[in-house]
Formats: sequence, C-alpha cells, structure tokens
Amino acid sequence: MNVQLDKVATASNVTDFLHNNLDELLANAGMHKADLSSPQLTGMGASHSLENSAESNMLKIFDCENKCWAIGCAINNCDKTSRQILQSSIIHELSDSQQISTLNYSDRTYYRKKQEALCEFANRLQFWAYKFDTHIEDLRIYKAEEEEKPV
Repeated sequence: MNVQLDKVATASNVTDFLHNNLDELLANAGMHKADLSSPQLTGMGASHSLENSAESNMLKIFDCENKCWAIGCAINNCDKTSRQILQSSIIHELSDSQQISTLNYSDRTYYRKKQEALCEFANRLQFWAYKFDTHIEDLRIYKAEEEEKPV
C-alpha cells in the first residue's frame, strides 16, 4: 500500500499552524514577521545548557527563536512561486484577492498554487526544524492509496 500526501488536509494544517502559532512564537522570540523574510542562517540553532528558572526562560526564548528561524528558512527555501505566495500571505499579510490581482492568476490557478506552496512549506519545515535544533510538529498529513479492487 502506497502512502501519498493529502494536499488538502496538509494545506489546511499548515494554515491552522501559521494562523494559531506564528504570532505567539514571534512575540516570544522578540521577532516580527519581517524577520522571516531574510533569516540569518547560522547553520545551527541556539543550544544552551542552563539550570535555573531565569535560564530556563531564556531556553524557551531561544527555542521560540529557533522555531521562527526554521519557519523563515522553510518559506525562503521554497521555489520562487511558492515563496512569493507564502511571503505575501504570511509576512506581508496580503489577502488572497490582492494576490490574485497582483499575480494575475485566475482564482482556480491561484488556489492550486497556494495549496502547492503550503504543502511545499510543510515538506521543507522538518529539515529546517532539525537544522535549528528545535521540534515543530510534522504538518504533513498522509492518506493511503486505495488498493486496486478487481472488477
């Protein structure tokens, strides 16, 4: 049985994650959405071994920062069209209708490309989370292909 990405469910999951988590992560990291457009690639996230509660709080801040860097890198590592759609939606907060007119796409083409962009982001996010030494839940949702039934 083969497993394939459920593009509709994955795109919805990514949208929910970005809508429900991104602002809080940015606030806790002391960052802004504009910081995601050109993350500083250090190659590794901040990793510290600290003991007391103040230091524990700093670890939480570092982890939020690493999550934000991972998100920014995942966006910026996507292909040109996906990157443009994601940056416009997430960083510049343009509506779908604004993007449709800017990109000069039909509604159908734009929503298909947006779904592809969200899925590409989900596919790239786990690598960047690993690279920045943080954990972000896997946003990809898979479905099993139906086995061919004899006719």
